[in-house]
Amino acid sequence: MADNVVDWVLAGSGESVQSARRGHKPSQQEARSTQRRWPGRAEHDQGVSGFAYDADGLEILGLGPGLTVLIGLAPPTPSAISLDLDADRIVASVEKAIPSIILGCVANASDLIWKKLRREAPAMLKDRRRERRGFETRLARRWGPALDLLATIREIAVEAGDDSNTEFRPEAATAKDFVFEVLTRLHARACQVASEVIILLRSGHADGAHARWRTLHEIAVVGFFVQSHGNDVAERYILHNAIESYRAALGYQEHCTTIGYEPLTEEEFARIKAHRDALKARFGDSYGEEYGWAAAALASKSPRFSDIERNVGLAHLRPYYKLASHNVHANPRGAFFKLGLLPDQQMLLAGPSDLVLADPGHGTAISLSQITLTLLAMKPNIDRLVICQILSRLEHEVGEAFIAAHQSLEVVSRLRWK
Repeated sequence: MADNVVDWVLAGSGESVQSARRGHKPSQQEARSTQRRWPGRAEHDQGVSGFAYDADGLEILGLGPGLTVLIGLAPPTPSAISLDLDADRIVASVEKAIPSIILGCVANASDLIWKKLRREAPAMLKDRRRERRGFETRLARRWGPALDLLATIREIAVEAGDDSNTEFRPEAATAKDFVFEVLTRLHARACQVASEVIILLRSGHADGAHARWRTLHEIAVVGFFVQSHGNDVAERYILHNAIESYRAALGYQEHCTTIGYEPLTEEEFARIKAHRDALKARFGDSYGEEYGWAAAALASKSPRFSDIERNVGLAHLRPYYKLASHNVHANPRGAFFKLGLLPDQQMLLAGPSDLVLADPGHGTAISLSQITLTLLAMKPNIDRLVICQILSRLEHEVGEAFIAAHQSLEVVSRLRWK
């Protein structure tokens, strides 16, 4: 590296590299040539601004904060030229300057690219929106009938939940009907999640929709469990919010200063902890577990969601639940398996796809119907029984519509990717 730097520096002096390394003194002709190439101090100062000389007689050009370039030798007069250079010192100077040079270049380049991006972003995003509209239009031609049926189920569920809440809430509040409270809240959340699934499916995000169906399945399972085990479990479920608040407070206290927030005061944290301790004293230590609200009903000190799932007879959906879990966690399976790709497609999916919307679509119809039927069955009458029948029929039709679209598209896609 030292030889390269010396070659570069001496290239501007008018002297050959070999003679400089030998300490060769230039002839008068060479000196005159050098004099023509390098102006004197006065001439140099008058003609160029922004130059300075360091202690080694090296000319330095300042190009900005932290950005300095070594450009050659510039003695005041030709007669003062000295080619007895300390190569190691030159190398050290250049190496010392390199980090600041790089940082300066990166900063300047980033600023230029950012300004260009800001100028061009609106046009770029307009093109992307046009492409997205075209994609979603084509997706709707194939999947539209199934998606519309799914949206119909959701609308029926929303209206049924609203009617139930309006009609029975005063009575439930008076009777301290905790089952009604839990099921009504779970049903409202299920309708919200179903809306998210539909939007994701209409835009071609099957994996994201499948991840949201996972939540919907959990809601249906918990709803079944609470309804079948009655008011005691429903009350435990409601009060368990304090256990989760305590866990959240522990995590917050540990990391709040790192993320720039003030910690809870001792009084605030003590109040949260006291509430948690009182509940554990009432229901037992197992109540402090993640699913502690179900511990007594399951006769388990540390129940899991799979235990609740098995208790309500929905364990057969666990393979689908585990498949959807890959789209929630950063595990290897989630990195290599995508619903939006055919099994033999070797590509990385970084956006929407019109493939395999059937699993999350039909799954959403099933789970939303389950939690809605559970809610309506609490206070059965003719009207609500009719709605239950309609939902069951629609859920079956949704499944058939999604399967038909899936099979049709799979044939076309395999021909396309041969």
